[in-house]
Amino acid sequence: MARRSEHSQQQIKQMVLEAAEEIIQEQGFSALKVRKIAMDIGYTVGSVYMVFANMNDLNMHIKARTWQKLLLHLEQSSGESIALVSIENMAVAYLDFTVLNKGLWCMLFEHQPPIDEQVPEWYLQALERVVEFVDQLMKQLNTSHSDAQIQQAAQALTASVQGVCMQLLMRQPSIENIKLARADVVLLVECFMRGWLEEAK
Repeated sequence: MARRSEHSQQQIKQMVLEAAEEIIQEQGFSALKVRKIAMDIGYTVGSVYMVFANMNDLNMHIKARTWQKLLLHLEQSSGESIALVSIENMAVAYLDFTVLNKGLWCMLFEHQPPIDEQVPEWYLQALERVVEFVDQLMKQLNTSHSDAQIQQAAQALTASVQGVCMQLLMRQPSIENIKLARADVVLLVECFMRGWLEEAK
């Protein structure tokens, strides 16, 4: 590891984020402690708080990065397929992401910011972009639904896929359970879209 004087604040911030994400992935969100992060990167606790206001600030940055990584994974998995297949691909890709990033994905829901603290706009944007991606896939179907109806449907479908993911992670994500969960999200999309498209007729 380079000497402390060789790292800029931006580099330290990146080191903190990567070390924190590794802890969460390997040991779970409950194991994330500022002293452990500092020890892992060879810096003091004060150095961590030099680049993040507090642990909640750090947690929100980790969560925003997870949403961004999820979005990138969904974009790469959607391909050039027709809309309905793209939506199924999205759902399966979402499930696969949660399996590969179990600790980080669970943290999205385990960590709750203090009630008296306003959720940062940059975090909300990272979260909303995932739903916007699903929204854009559904708009490709060119139905008679309004933009507001499509947005509501995208939110409902995304939340439903999240529910299947949560159920899988609460069980042992074995090969067989993952296979069953994939079949579940495909069936979920098929039934959801069939009903939603019927409304447009």
